[in-house]
Amino acid sequence: MVPHELKRAGKTNADAQTTHSNVWQVMKPFVNFGIKATGLIAGALVTVIKHIPKPETKSTHHRKNDSIIKI
Repeated sequence: MVPHELKRAGKTNADAQTTHSNVWQVMKPFVNFGIKATGLIAGALVTVIKHIPKPETKSTHHRKNDSIIKI
């Protein structure tokens, strides 16, 4: 008779497991993409923030005549 192998949840065959020696080679493209995408988003954010107009100062020579005219 052939012995039957019992499969149980959580138990794996040691021979079927793959080694994780090439993890960095597999993940390197994704890490590079993440770094470049983060840099691109940060650059865009800096550009947007630089183009936000600054509030005007309250000096008298730059301020327009804000007097109210009643008719």
